[in-house]
Amino acid sequence: MDKNKIKKTETFASIFGDDYDETPLSKDEGVSTLKVEQLVSFPNHPFKLYEGARLDEMVESIKNFGVIVPIVVRKKGLKYEILSGHNRVNAAKIAGLTEVPSIIKEGLTEEEATLIVTETNLMQRSFTDLVHSERAAVIATRHNIVR
Repeated sequence: MDKNKIKKTETFASIFGDDYDETPLSKDEGVSTLKVEQLVSFPNHPFKLYEGARLDEMVESIKNFGVIVPIVVRKKGLKYEILSGHNRVNAAKIAGLTEVPSIIKEGLTEEEATLIVTETNLMQRSFTDLVHSERAAVIATRHNIVR
């Protein structure tokens, strides 16, 4: 393929125009914007955060496009506990972002919150890619919650 014909990556604004409204969606639309300092990790999060090339690629993507898929959180006191999106938040911090799009779940039981943590991680990674402790966490969660 001719190198001159390869399309270069465009910015979000160049795709949608300079007048694109980047105002966060209202809560009625399901997505809020939260400051990264408001976010805390899920206690005993059983999954290892990305490192090396995988983390570098995510950071570069976030620098270029922002966080495309909102994280999932629940309110915990004055903070928000991350249920899905630990890697996105970590990469966003490294990329210098101060806010991330978030879906706030309300009224979750501990079991439901734990299930969101494990199932969303399983959707992103193959079970065989997980280390033994992560596999054990998934199996235990499914055994204890999904009956």
